[in-house]
Amino acid sequence: MTRLVTVLFSLMAFAPWTAGDDDPEAEAPKKKPTICIQPIGKPGAEFTEAAVKGLKFFYDFPVRVLETQPMPKEAWYAPRKRWRAEKLLAFLDESKTSTEGCKVVAGFTGGDISTTKGDVEDWGIFGLGSISGKSCVVSTYRLGSKSRRERMVAIRTVKVMVHEVGHVLGLGHCGNAGCVMNDAEGKISTVDNEKGPFCDLCRKEIERRHGVKLPNPTEIDWDDLVGALEDKPTIGHP
Repeated sequence: MTRLVTVLFSLMAFAPWTAGDDDPEAEAPKKKPTICIQPIGKPGAEFTEAAVKGLKFFYDFPVRVLETQPMPKEAWYAPRKRWRAEKLLAFLDESKTSTEGCKVVAGFTGGDISTTKGDVEDWGIFGLGSISGKSCVVSTYRLGSKSRRERMVAIRTVKVMVHEVGHVLGLGHCGNAGCVMNDAEGKISTVDNEKGPFCDLCRKEIERRHGVKLPNPTEIDWDDLVGALEDKPTIGHP
């Protein structure tokens, strides 16, 4: 009998075990962060829809669209007839009731936005995000012109939105060619040259920081993401 107990104990000692097997201290999977899109002014419903689909595709996070808010008067910059992006971020940060449960609040507008960049006091931008903060803001104003097509503006919108949300989730700019976290430096060609997905380094950094698993697409069907848009010129962009 003693020999039998010894054999059973030995087999149990070498039995496979993984965290979570009747372990009360095993860490439960982390809940995926919720990204909330906050339309400000009139960003365009068609581009909002593209932003939602794009964020879900690249992050696989829950995405919620909040009720449209007017542009805050305090963000208006009269000398250049623009909206100051950092003041829009402050506006988004201070909005507590409608953004409950949102890990990221992504402001979305069709108005021209700007910020201070180096020695340039008022630099027109595509978007601005608070690294490891709560909010970012994206504008479609500089993403198209009368000669460009809605589909192209929608693709650019998705890329810039994914980029700015990446900042809020803790990423800085990335030097890897084609990564969506490249610094556009005001050049629309940089946005167009981005392939769309994160590079491995940026993707793994978000996964490490937030305990999630991101999609790693090898191909992007842009027709599926923004193909519902008509192929016609945009209106109201410089």
